Amino acid sequence: MEFDLSSFKVLIKKIFPPHKCVYTIDTSGDGTADSILIRAVNVVIPIEIPEELDIGDMIGGQMDSENLDFSSFLTLYLDEEQIKLPKNLKSEKSLTENFSLYHKDQKLSFNDLVEGKFGGRTIGLGDKIDIVLKVGEKTLNKLTEGKHTLTLESSSFPSLDVHFNLSEDNFNRIYSDGELQ
Repeated sequence: MEFDLSSFKVLIKKIFPPHKCVYTIDTSGDGTADSILIRAVNVVIPIEIPEELDIGDMIGGQMDSENLDFSSFLTLYLDEEQIKLPKNLKSEKSLTENFSLYHKDQKLSFNDLVEGKFGGRTIGLGDKIDIVLKVGEKTLNKLTEGKHTLTLESSSFPSLDVHFNLSEDNFNRIYSDGELQ
């Protein structure tokens, strides 16, 4: 049975508030944006992450971070333009070294997630999950003031559209130790 996320548009807008879910951020402190921050807020109920979380089962196959073809199970679009994803995460420093997930005081890399280091946590009501992606200038330049849509497509889960609006408040913010300045 196929599950249609479009019926949850209101909930998705609460989880990803259009004016507060995407930012261009400076993580190096040099005054120039070098990353994208995607922020989700738990507005449903406290969510307990299982101790043994098998991400491979979630995407319909074995999870081997050494040979994972990321592009085989996820396609990303920004304003209907596909964002190219690497085939091998270990050989692509752009994801293994430049992807971080923050929950409260803990920073996790993609490999930390694969190794189950997020397991056993509780995401409380009102907690924020921040995903920080270091990206190139070309991608940052696509994020202009106004309305945008980030689309995630996969054969393993229903497509998800996140609509967001960028204003001066969302550009070139300082982000340090999981905190937006």
